[in-house]
Amino acid sequence: MGLNTLYQLLVACLASAYLILAADHAVGFGLSLDYGIASIYSSDGSSVNVAKIEGVPAYRQMMRATALLNDRATTGYTLHDYALDQGTWATQATLGLQSLRNFLPPWLGGDDGCIPPLIQMLKALKTASESYLQSPLPAAEVVVPFPASGTFFDALRSACSSLSIRMPMSEQPPAGIVVARALGLGRECLDEPRKAEEQLILTIDYSQAALTALLVYEECNIFEYRRMLHNTTLGTNSMSNGPKDSRESLLRALRTITELPLGSGNGAELTQINELILTGESAGDQQLEDVLREVLREQAGTLVARAKERCSKIDPVFAASESVAHDCLDRLNSSKNLMGRHV
Repeated sequence: MGLNTLYQLLVACLASAYLILAADHAVGFGLSLDYGIASIYSSDGSSVNVAKIEGVPAYRQMMRATALLNDRATTGYTLHDYALDQGTWATQATLGLQSLRNFLPPWLGGDDGCIPPLIQMLKALKTASESYLQSPLPAAEVVVPFPASGTFFDALRSACSSLSIRMPMSEQPPAGIVVARALGLGRECLDEPRKAEEQLILTIDYSQAALTALLVYEECNIFEYRRMLHNTTLGTNSMSNGPKDSRESLLRALRTITELPLGSGNGAELTQINELILTGESAGDQQLEDVLREVLREQAGTLVARAKERCSKIDPVFAASESVAHDCLDRLNSSKNLMGRHV
């Protein structure tokens, strides 16, 4: 038997062994504007929230860079039916180009000063996870609250690669969609031809730094956000230390994103929000609940009650990392099954 054959057999055996081990558990990281979180999800359905790590000033600055958001989102502004309520595209394009320089390699005239804080946070989360598992961490998935840009995902892949972290899915949707999927809120198609109930899910990630809300359209277990709000002036820190009309600003923002009816794209109009998901360190904020009750009106009682019940079952601080760990396990299992058919 030649050396090349032995090498191929060794690679195949190691790959199979890795996938079998990985299928027992998976790790998920969530990156918020001020902190990072890590969770482990096991094949028996149990989960462990490993760490919440506060970001250094450089990390916090990096997570607020305009270039992190995709071209349908802008820090500090409300996006409603794909049109900015404030500011202009020209202004935001200028901001985007300024922030983009922080993610370009030096040979393209960029400043890579924003990459080290990302590596530092991921390394801390990896170390905490490995300490709990008592074993190396070869794979993890990472999620952020807002719709991220290709620029951000390029930086994330680079940071993970430098730490030898493999991401089974290199571009996750926003955390709200990942959580909705993990909670099983998707509806299967009922019959053929394709037919399923359409629904709207309002997801809100609330922290001291920002409020991120998505109005998510779901049909046949496919999720996509139709409206979004990512505002760094509506976090609980700004709200408590801000002007007297801060509550009115929050009320206006949530009224804008929840304005109905909403066209489904199939000729129908959706006239109600079916589910509410609250995540983040400030998910239980009383002012947020009061404003939601005012905005959602007759639906508020049922939606808020169900959202609170979910918060009692899954810690809203770790909902993003736990949900993406669940997703990571599913993908590792899929890879294992595919490998099993070829090895």
